[in-house]
Amino acid sequence: MASIQRIVSPLTKDISYRAQVRVKGRPPESKTFPNRKDAKEWAGTLESAITDARYFPSRKAQRTLFAELVERYRRDVQRDPSRGAHLDWWKKRFLGLTIAEITTDKVAEARDALMAQTFTRAKPRTVKGEKVPPKQYHRTGATVNRYLATLGHFFTTAVKEWRLLDRNPVRDVSKKKEARGRVRFLSDAERDALLEACTQSNWPTLHTLVLMAISTGARRGELVKLKWADVDLKAARAIVHETKNGDPRVLPLVGRTLTTLRELKLQGGAQSEWVFQQPSGLPGPYEGFDAHWYAALKRAGIQNFKFHDLRHSCASYLAAGGASLLEIADTLGHRTIAMSKRYSHLTQTHKIAAIEKMAQEKGL
Repeated sequence: MASIQRIVSPLTKDISYRAQVRVKGRPPESKTFPNRKDAKEWAGTLESAITDARYFPSRKAQRTLFAELVERYRRDVQRDPSRGAHLDWWKKRFLGLTIAEITTDKVAEARDALMAQTFTRAKPRTVKGEKVPPKQYHRTGATVNRYLATLGHFFTTAVKEWRLLDRNPVRDVSKKKEARGRVRFLSDAERDALLEACTQSNWPTLHTLVLMAISTGARRGELVKLKWADVDLKAARAIVHETKNGDPRVLPLVGRTLTTLRELKLQGGAQSEWVFQQPSGLPGPYEGFDAHWYAALKRAGIQNFKFHDLRHSCASYLAAGGASLLEIADTLGHRTIAMSKRYSHLTQTHKIAAIEKMAQEKGL
Protein backbone atom coordinates (compact mmCIF):
# COMPACT_ATOMS: atom_id res chain seq x y z
CA MET A 1 0.00 0.00 0.00
CA ALA A 2 1.02 3.69 0.03
CA SER A 3 3.57 5.16 2.44
CA ILE A 4 5.05 8.64 2.78
CA GLN A 5 8.65 9.18 3.97
CA ARG A 6 10.00 12.54 5.19
CA ILE A 7 13.51 13.19 3.86
CA VAL A 8 15.92 15.84 5.13
CA SER A 9 18.92 16.69 2.95
CA PRO A 10 22.16 16.35 4.96
CA LEU A 11 23.76 19.18 2.96
CA THR A 12 21.03 21.80 2.46
CA LYS A 13 18.66 20.69 5.21
CA ASP A 14 15.81 20.97 2.68
CA ILE A 15 12.79 18.80 3.40
CA SER A 16 11.09 16.60 0.77
CA TYR A 17 8.59 13.75 0.83
CA ARG A 18 8.94 10.45 -0.98
CA ALA A 19 5.74 8.54 -1.75
CA GLN A 20 5.97 4.81 -2.34
CA VAL A 21 3.22 2.48 -3.51
CA ARG A 22 3.54 -1.27 -2.96
CA VAL A 23 0.98 -3.69 -4.40
CA LYS A 24 1.39 -7.45 -4.32
CA GLY A 25 2.44 -8.85 -7.67
CA ARG A 26 3.86 -5.52 -8.91
CA PRO A 27 7.24 -3.83 -8.49
CA PRO A 28 7.13 -0.91 -6.01
CA GLU A 29 6.87 2.60 -7.46
CA SER A 30 8.05 5.80 -5.81
CA LYS A 31 8.30 9.52 -6.50
CA THR A 32 9.63 12.50 -4.52
CA PHE A 33 7.70 15.76 -3.92
CA PRO A 34 8.47 19.08 -2.19
CA ASN A 35 5.45 18.77 0.15
CA ARG A 36 3.44 15.99 1.83
CA LYS A 37 0.14 16.97 0.19
CA ASP A 38 1.38 16.36 -3.38
CA ALA A 39 3.00 13.10 -2.32
CA LYS A 40 -0.24 11.80 -0.77
CA GLU A 41 -2.31 12.81 -3.79
CA TRP A 42 0.06 11.07 -6.21
CA ALA A 43 0.17 7.91 -4.11
CA GLY A 44 -3.61 7.81 -3.70
CA THR A 45 -4.24 8.31 -7.43
CA LEU A 46 -1.77 5.62 -8.42
CA GLU A 47 -3.05 3.19 -5.81
CA SER A 48 -6.64 3.64 -6.93
CA ALA A 49 -5.72 3.24 -10.59
CA ILE A 50 -3.96 -0.05 -9.90
CA THR A 51 -6.77 -1.33 -7.70
CA ASP A 52 -9.42 -0.46 -10.28
CA ALA A 53 -7.30 -1.99 -13.06
CA ARG A 54 -7.24 1.39 -14.74
CA TYR A 55 -3.47 1.11 -14.89
CA PHE A 56 -4.21 -1.00 -17.98
CA PRO A 57 -7.11 -0.56 -20.39
CA SER A 58 -8.50 -3.95 -19.48
CA ARG A 59 -8.30 -6.47 -16.67
CA LYS A 60 -7.83 -8.98 -19.43
CA ALA A 61 -4.23 -7.80 -19.86
CA GLN A 62 -3.51 -8.99 -16.33
CA ARG A 63 -4.89 -12.43 -17.16
CA THR A 64 -3.51 -12.88 -20.69
CA LEU A 65 -0.26 -14.81 -20.88
CA PHE A 66 2.31 -13.48 -23.31
CA ALA A 67 2.93 -16.99 -24.70
CA GLU A 68 -0.76 -17.46 -25.50
CA LEU A 69 -1.05 -14.11 -27.25
CA VAL A 70 2.06 -14.86 -29.32
CA GLU A 71 0.22 -17.80 -30.86
CA ARG A 72 -2.73 -15.58 -31.75
CA TYR A 73 -0.28 -13.10 -33.28
CA ARG A 74 1.32 -15.87 -35.36
CA ARG A 75 -2.04 -17.08 -36.58
CA ASP A 76 -3.77 -13.78 -37.34
CA VAL A 77 -1.06 -11.17 -37.92
CA GLN A 78 2.51 -12.24 -38.60
CA ARG A 79 2.88 -14.06 -41.90
CA ASP A 80 6.64 -13.62 -42.26
CA PRO A 81 8.29 -16.99 -41.50
CA SER A 82 11.65 -15.32 -40.82
CA ARG A 83 10.15 -13.72 -37.69
CA GLY A 84 9.26 -17.11 -36.22
CA ALA A 85 12.66 -17.50 -34.54
CA HIS A 86 12.26 -14.03 -33.00
CA LEU A 87 8.88 -14.89 -31.54
CA ASP A 88 10.18 -18.22 -30.22
CA TRP A 89 12.99 -16.44 -28.37
CA TRP A 90 10.69 -13.82 -26.81
CA LYS A 91 8.16 -16.49 -25.88
CA LYS A 92 10.82 -18.46 -24.01
CA ARG A 93 12.20 -15.33 -22.35
CA PHE A 94 8.80 -14.16 -21.04
CA LEU A 95 7.43 -17.61 -20.28
CA GLY A 96 4.84 -17.47 -17.48
CA LEU A 97 4.39 -13.67 -17.64
CA THR A 98 1.22 -11.86 -18.60
CA ILE A 99 1.46 -9.04 -21.12
CA ALA A 100 0.76 -6.58 -18.30
CA GLU A 101 3.91 -7.74 -16.51
CA ILE A 102 6.24 -7.11 -19.45
CA THR A 103 7.60 -3.63 -18.79
CA THR A 104 10.18 -1.48 -20.56
CA ASP A 105 12.92 -2.43 -18.11
CA LYS A 106 12.21 -6.14 -18.65
CA VAL A 107 12.46 -5.69 -22.42
CA ALA A 108 15.74 -3.78 -22.04
CA GLU A 109 17.17 -6.56 -19.86
CA ALA A 110 16.08 -9.14 -22.41
CA ARG A 111 17.68 -7.10 -25.23
CA ASP A 112 21.04 -7.13 -23.44
CA ALA A 113 20.75 -10.85 -22.71
CA LEU A 114 20.01 -11.50 -26.38
CA MET A 115 23.10 -9.54 -27.39
CA ALA A 116 25.32 -11.45 -24.97
CA GLN A 117 23.93 -14.86 -25.85
CA THR A 118 25.83 -17.15 -28.22
CA PHE A 119 24.38 -19.58 -30.73
CA THR A 120 25.56 -22.18 -33.23
CA ARG A 121 24.66 -22.89 -36.85
CA ALA A 122 25.63 -26.54 -36.92
CA LYS A 123 25.71 -29.70 -34.83
CA PRO A 124 28.82 -31.16 -33.12
CA ARG A 125 31.12 -33.11 -35.47
CA THR A 126 33.20 -36.19 -34.82
CA VAL A 127 36.82 -35.82 -35.98
CA LYS A 128 39.24 -38.73 -35.45
CA GLY A 129 36.97 -40.20 -32.84
CA GLU A 130 36.61 -36.95 -30.88
CA LYS A 131 33.56 -34.71 -30.75
CA VAL A 132 34.24 -31.20 -32.00
CA PRO A 133 31.75 -28.56 -30.86
CA PRO A 134 30.37 -26.19 -33.52
CA LYS A 135 31.55 -22.60 -33.79
CA GLN A 136 29.87 -20.10 -31.46
CA TYR A 137 28.44 -16.86 -32.80
CA HIS A 138 27.18 -13.62 -31.23
CA ARG A 139 24.21 -11.73 -32.64
CA THR A 140 25.02 -8.38 -34.19
CA GLY A 141 23.39 -5.11 -33.21
CA ALA A 142 21.36 -5.24 -36.42
CA THR A 143 20.02 -8.69 -35.60
CA VAL A 144 19.06 -7.67 -32.06
CA ASN A 145 17.22 -4.67 -33.48
CA ARG A 146 15.25 -6.98 -35.78
CA TYR A 147 14.20 -9.02 -32.74
CA LEU A 148 13.09 -5.78 -31.03
CA ALA A 149 11.15 -4.76 -34.13
CA THR A 150 9.22 -8.03 -34.07
CA LEU A 151 8.36 -7.60 -30.39
CA GLY A 152 7.49 -3.95 -30.97
CA HIS A 153 5.02 -4.83 -33.70
CA PHE A 154 3.49 -7.50 -31.46
CA PHE A 155 2.79 -4.94 -28.72
CA THR A 156 1.62 -2.32 -31.21
CA THR A 157 -1.01 -4.82 -32.32
CA ALA A 158 -1.95 -5.49 -28.70
CA VAL A 159 -2.39 -1.73 -28.11
CA LYS A 160 -4.05 -0.54 -31.32
CA GLU A 161 -6.06 -3.52 -32.50
CA TRP A 162 -6.71 -5.74 -29.51
CA ARG A 163 -7.00 -2.87 -26.98
CA LEU A 164 -5.29 -4.88 -24.28
CA LEU A 165 -2.69 -2.27 -23.28
CA ASP A 166 -2.47 1.47 -23.36
CA ARG A 167 1.26 1.62 -24.03
CA ASN A 168 3.90 -0.27 -25.98
CA PRO A 169 6.74 -1.24 -23.58
CA VAL A 170 9.20 -1.57 -26.47
CA ARG A 171 8.76 2.03 -27.58
CA ASP A 172 11.19 3.48 -25.03
CA VAL A 173 13.83 0.75 -25.40
CA SER A 174 16.87 2.05 -27.25
CA LYS A 175 18.24 0.13 -30.19
CA LYS A 176 21.71 -1.33 -30.43
CA LYS A 177 24.29 0.35 -32.61
CA GLU A 178 24.48 -1.20 -36.05
CA ALA A 179 27.70 -1.58 -37.95
CA ARG A 180 27.86 -0.07 -41.41
CA GLY A 181 26.77 -2.60 -43.99
CA ARG A 182 29.84 -4.26 -45.45
CA VAL A 183 30.22 -4.74 -49.17
CA ARG A 184 32.85 -7.46 -49.61
CA PHE A 185 32.69 -9.16 -52.97
CA LEU A 186 34.86 -11.58 -54.90
CA SER A 187 37.32 -10.36 -57.49
CA ASP A 188 37.40 -12.34 -60.73
CA ALA A 189 40.51 -14.22 -59.58
CA GLU A 190 38.98 -14.98 -56.17
CA ARG A 191 35.76 -16.20 -57.75
CA ASP A 192 37.59 -18.60 -60.07
CA ALA A 193 39.75 -19.86 -57.20
CA LEU A 194 36.75 -20.41 -54.94
CA LEU A 195 34.74 -22.30 -57.54
CA GLU A 196 37.73 -24.49 -58.29
CA ALA A 197 38.20 -25.18 -54.57
CA CYS A 198 34.51 -26.13 -54.28
CA THR A 199 34.91 -28.80 -56.95
CA GLN A 200 37.56 -30.41 -54.72
CA SER A 201 35.32 -30.36 -51.63
CA ASN A 202 34.42 -33.53 -49.73
CA TRP A 203 30.86 -32.35 -50.35
CA PRO A 204 30.86 -31.84 -54.15
CA THR A 205 27.39 -30.24 -54.14
CA LEU A 206 29.02 -27.19 -52.52
CA HIS A 207 30.07 -26.13 -56.03
CA THR A 208 26.44 -25.97 -57.19
CA LEU A 209 25.37 -24.12 -54.04
CA VAL A 210 28.06 -21.45 -54.41
CA LEU A 211 27.33 -21.04 -58.12
CA MET A 212 23.65 -20.47 -57.34
CA ALA A 213 24.46 -17.97 -54.58
CA ILE A 214 26.66 -15.92 -56.92
CA SER A 215 24.37 -16.02 -59.94
CA THR A 216 21.02 -15.49 -58.18
CA GLY A 217 21.92 -13.40 -55.13
CA ALA A 218 19.69 -15.61 -52.98
CA ARG A 219 20.29 -15.91 -49.25
CA ARG A 220 21.88 -18.96 -47.67
CA GLY A 221 18.66 -20.13 -46.02
CA GLU A 222 16.63 -19.61 -49.20
CA LEU A 223 18.99 -21.83 -51.19
CA VAL A 224 19.54 -24.55 -48.61
CA LYS A 225 15.80 -25.05 -48.12
CA LEU A 226 15.10 -25.26 -51.85
CA LYS A 227 13.16 -28.35 -52.95
CA TRP A 228 13.19 -30.04 -56.35
CA ALA A 229 9.46 -29.34 -56.56
CA ASP A 230 10.35 -25.63 -56.61
CA VAL A 231 12.89 -26.02 -59.44
CA ASP A 232 11.76 -25.99 -63.08
CA LEU A 233 14.80 -26.94 -65.17
CA LYS A 234 12.88 -26.62 -68.45
CA ALA A 235 11.76 -23.08 -67.68
CA ALA A 236 15.19 -22.41 -66.09
CA ARG A 237 13.89 -20.96 -62.86
CA ALA A 238 13.37 -21.75 -59.20
CA ILE A 239 10.79 -20.33 -56.80
CA VAL A 240 11.68 -19.38 -53.23
CA HIS A 241 8.46 -19.45 -51.21
CA GLU A 242 9.84 -18.43 -47.81
CA THR A 243 11.88 -15.25 -48.05
CA LYS A 244 13.06 -12.72 -45.50
CA ASN A 245 10.44 -10.14 -46.49
CA GLY A 246 7.69 -12.75 -46.85
CA ASP A 247 7.23 -12.31 -50.63
CA PRO A 248 7.92 -15.32 -52.90
CA ARG A 249 10.73 -14.71 -55.39
CA VAL A 250 11.68 -16.30 -58.71
CA LEU A 251 15.35 -17.15 -59.23
CA PRO A 252 16.48 -17.28 -62.89
CA LEU A 253 18.77 -20.25 -63.55
CA VAL A 254 21.36 -19.53 -66.23
CA GLY A 255 24.73 -20.67 -67.54
CA ARG A 256 26.81 -23.00 -65.40
CA THR A 257 24.26 -22.88 -62.59
CA LEU A 258 21.59 -24.44 -64.78
CA THR A 259 24.06 -26.99 -66.15
CA THR A 260 25.26 -28.14 -62.73
CA LEU A 261 21.69 -28.41 -61.42
CA ARG A 262 20.76 -30.66 -64.34
CA GLU A 263 23.83 -32.80 -63.69
CA LEU A 264 23.02 -32.98 -60.00
CA LYS A 265 19.53 -34.24 -60.71
CA LEU A 266 20.79 -36.82 -63.22
CA GLN A 267 23.36 -38.10 -60.71
CA GLY A 268 20.60 -39.08 -58.32
CA GLY A 269 20.20 -35.83 -56.44
CA ALA A 270 16.44 -35.98 -57.01
CA GLN A 271 16.15 -39.06 -54.78
CA SER A 272 15.58 -36.57 -51.97
CA GLU A 273 12.97 -33.81 -52.01
CA TRP A 274 15.73 -31.34 -51.11
CA VAL A 275 18.11 -29.96 -53.74
CA PHE A 276 20.89 -29.73 -51.17
CA GLN A 277 20.27 -32.92 -49.26
CA GLN A 278 22.31 -34.20 -46.35
CA PRO A 279 25.26 -36.35 -47.54
CA SER A 280 24.50 -38.81 -44.72
CA GLY A 281 21.13 -39.56 -46.27
CA LEU A 282 19.24 -38.28 -43.23
CA PRO A 283 15.99 -36.40 -43.90
CA GLY A 284 16.00 -32.64 -44.23
CA PRO A 285 18.25 -30.12 -46.02
CA TYR A 286 21.99 -29.90 -45.35
CA GLU A 287 22.20 -26.73 -43.26
CA GLY A 288 25.43 -27.48 -41.38
CA PHE A 289 27.89 -27.38 -44.28
CA ASP A 290 30.14 -24.74 -42.65
CA ALA A 291 33.16 -27.05 -42.36
CA HIS A 292 33.12 -27.67 -46.14
CA TRP A 293 32.67 -23.94 -46.81
CA TYR A 294 35.59 -22.87 -44.61
CA ALA A 295 37.79 -25.59 -46.09
CA ALA A 296 37.04 -24.30 -49.61
CA LEU A 297 37.89 -20.72 -48.57
CA LYS A 298 41.18 -21.89 -47.07
CA ARG A 299 42.02 -23.93 -50.18
CA ALA A 300 41.29 -20.89 -52.37
CA GLY A 301 43.35 -18.58 -50.16
CA ILE A 302 40.43 -16.23 -49.52
CA GLN A 303 40.23 -14.33 -46.22
CA ASN A 304 37.65 -12.08 -44.55
CA PHE A 305 34.79 -13.55 -46.52
CA LYS A 306 31.38 -14.86 -45.42
CA PHE A 307 28.83 -16.93 -47.30
CA HIS A 308 26.48 -13.92 -47.30
CA ASP A 309 29.14 -12.00 -49.22
CA LEU A 310 28.31 -14.16 -52.24
CA ARG A 311 25.05 -12.21 -52.30
CA HIS A 312 27.03 -8.95 -52.28
CA SER A 313 29.16 -10.34 -55.10
CA CYS A 314 26.07 -10.92 -57.23
CA ALA A 315 24.81 -7.39 -56.61
CA SER A 316 28.22 -5.87 -57.28
CA TYR A 317 28.59 -7.75 -60.57
CA LEU A 318 25.12 -6.55 -61.61
CA ALA A 319 25.95 -2.95 -60.71
CA ALA A 320 29.27 -3.06 -62.54
CA GLY A 321 27.45 -4.55 -65.54
CA GLY A 322 25.10 -1.58 -65.79
CA ALA A 323 22.05 -2.84 -63.89
CA SER A 324 19.97 -0.12 -62.23
CA LEU A 325 19.39 0.00 -58.48
CA LEU A 326 15.77 -1.00 -59.13
CA GLU A 327 16.94 -4.12 -60.99
CA ILE A 328 19.39 -4.96 -58.22
CA ALA A 329 16.68 -4.54 -55.58
CA ASP A 330 14.35 -6.80 -57.55
CA THR A 331 17.05 -9.49 -57.93
CA LEU A 332 17.97 -9.47 -54.24
CA GLY A 333 14.38 -9.25 -53.03
CA HIS A 334 14.69 -5.82 -51.42
CA ARG A 335 11.33 -4.10 -50.93
CA THR A 336 12.93 -0.67 -51.21
CA ILE A 337 15.86 0.71 -53.20
CA ALA A 338 17.39 2.05 -49.98
CA MET A 339 18.93 -1.34 -49.20
CA SER A 340 20.53 -1.46 -52.64
CA LYS A 341 22.14 2.00 -52.44
CA ARG A 342 25.30 0.50 -50.95
CA TYR A 343 26.11 -0.63 -54.50
CA SER A 344 25.41 2.76 -56.09
CA HIS A 345 29.09 3.72 -56.35
CA LEU A 346 29.60 0.79 -58.72
CA THR A 347 26.98 2.13 -61.13
CA GLN A 348 28.61 5.56 -61.55
CA THR A 349 30.64 4.63 -64.64
CA HIS A 350 27.54 3.49 -66.51
CA LYS A 351 25.62 6.54 -65.29
CA ILE A 352 28.28 8.89 -66.65
CA ALA A 353 28.34 7.03 -69.98
CA ALA A 354 24.55 7.28 -70.25
CA ILE A 355 24.60 11.04 -69.54
CA GLU A 356 27.42 11.62 -72.04
CA LYS A 357 25.48 9.72 -74.72
CA MET A 358 22.35 11.79 -74.01
CA ALA A 359 24.33 15.05 -74.11
CA GLN A 360 25.89 14.16 -77.47
CA GLU A 361 22.53 13.21 -79.00
CA LYS A 362 20.89 16.42 -77.80
CA GLY A 363 23.87 18.65 -78.56
CA LEU A 364 24.25 19.74 -74.96
